[in-house]
Amino acid sequence: MATNDCVVLLEGESGTGKDLLARRIHHRSKRRHRPFIPVNCASISESLFESQVFGHVRGAFTGAVTETLGVVRAAEGGTLLLDEVSDIPLHVQPKLLRLIQDGEVVPVGGPRPVSVDVRFIAATNRVLADMVRQGRFRADLYYRLNIVHIEVPPLRHRPEDIGPILDYYLERFAQEYSMPKRLLGEGIRCRLYEYGWPGNVRELRSYVERLYAADIPPLPPTLLPWGEPDLPAVPPREPEPGRISEIEGKPLTYTLAEAEQQAILRALNRTGWNRSAAARLLAVHRATLLRKMRGLGLVE
Repeated sequence: MATNDCVVLLEGESGTGKDLLARRIHHRSKRRHRPFIPVNCASISESLFESQVFGHVRGAFTGAVTETLGVVRAAEGGTLLLDEVSDIPLHVQPKLLRLIQDGEVVPVGGPRPVSVDVRFIAATNRVLADMVRQGRFRADLYYRLNIVHIEVPPLRHRPEDIGPILDYYLERFAQEYSMPKRLLGEGIRCRLYEYGWPGNVRELRSYVERLYAADIPPLPPTLLPWGEPDLPAVPPREPEPGRISEIEGKPLTYTLAEAEQQAILRALNRTGWNRSAAARLLAVHRATLLRKMRGLGLVE
């Protein structure tokens, strides 16, 4: 499935590793050398959603003094992860449907649609089918997203994964904190295997890091002095900007500015650095392209 361009829908509780799975899909695809851009739909205000995702033209609204490509066009040739897709406003969902179905995006205030070449992965910690029945999510968009459905199970349903994940983080944080690897006896390991992990892998990661950051004895999570048993899962935070991780020395993630720079360079290289042709390829005004090239130091 990773080797083709089908839309993938990842459903699972918060902290189960949906973002990591999306990155692996991207890195095993033919798009692996192009941008992977995660967008946390829940973190974008409704009033700015269309502008940040679809882009806008200059003068489209008050404060729009320059043209912006938006994350969709910035991900050109790569993969766009729509994290928490269930939080996309209902009135925006038809535009997202058209984007995925027709491969076209209409910037806010733009006169015409712009063709894009982007693979889409959607992720949510809710059950979209239930939201469709409740009238909180469009059925047509759900059917378009639900081409390949992957349910990422919670950690309590795959206890065989606890040991390998635990050992991975014990090694990782020993290196990060420049400390000897903490050793856990069989008794504490058995308690960790039996624990429900309501926060899933994110909670397990935090538990291991505390062993190094606070240098505390390895108590079961339910006995930690600042913890409570069976805490609800914590909602995911917006991904940090910048390159998050690398595999084989190649960045998996770009900032929006970096992705826009990559899109501009690809257009220039494809057109032999003909600015007019590159501007047409990017569906922006030639003056806009020239201004962005100056900002990138590509022209004086």
